Amino acid sequence: MRMVVKYSKGEKVKYISHLELMRALHRALRRAGIPVAFSQGYNPQPKTAFAMPLSVGMTSEGEYMDITLEAYMKAETFCQRMNDVLPDGIQLLKAVEVDESLPSLMSLIDRALYLITLPDPPEDMDKKLNSFLAQREIIVRKDGKRGERLINIRPMILQADIISSQGRETVIKAMLSTGSREYLNPEHMIKAFLTYAEGNDSEACYKIHRVDMFISGNNGCLTPLELGRGGSVWVSG
Repeated sequence: MRMVVKYSKGEKVKYISHLELMRALHRALRRAGIPVAFSQGYNPQPKTAFAMPLSVGMTSEGEYMDITLEAYMKAETFCQRMNDVLPDGIQLLKAVEVDESLPSLMSLIDRALYLITLPDPPEDMDKKLNSFLAQREIIVRKDGKRGERLINIRPMILQADIISSQGRETVIKAMLSTGSREYLNPEHMIKAFLTYAEGNDSEACYKIHRVDMFISGNNGCLTPLELGRGGSVWVSG
């Protein structure tokens, strides 16, 4: 049996790495007595796969794990047993059974929705954000395996809007390219915007929260949970 599981990463665990998060989930599988399937070979590993990793320091309510079990288990039972043993800050939210032939989540997901909170935004925020997005090119420096390179991130900013502004705090909702083919870290976008808006590259304070990840197609966008068999989804609470 193969399942796609949606989970959250809260404030208490936002500074642990993706590798540490994977280890916490694997330990929880053992503690909960989940009949997870293992790979073959000299060093068997749990048959789990994770969607695009979340950067350290960010929170999320839209993380995904793909898991294969040795035996059938109700999604409700799986989530409840896992939540009983997971540490504070990590919670399984939804689960759904999917077809075993489904391609990997990493190959399917191509965008993600973020909320970016600026506690001390630039003056004339609306005007400056619109002007920033009106550019044909937004060039940033990105470190990679082959060293530093310049990339144009404008095509990867699919949408960005201010959704609230209370006092000095402003929240931007941004849909960004996220996947194995093209990936924009929201930090690169917000740093580029603040540099553009304020005319310098000084360090700024902001919070980033991932709301969900999506798979785009001819009929619009789906969440990974909508790939489930028969649309049967278990929801926490």
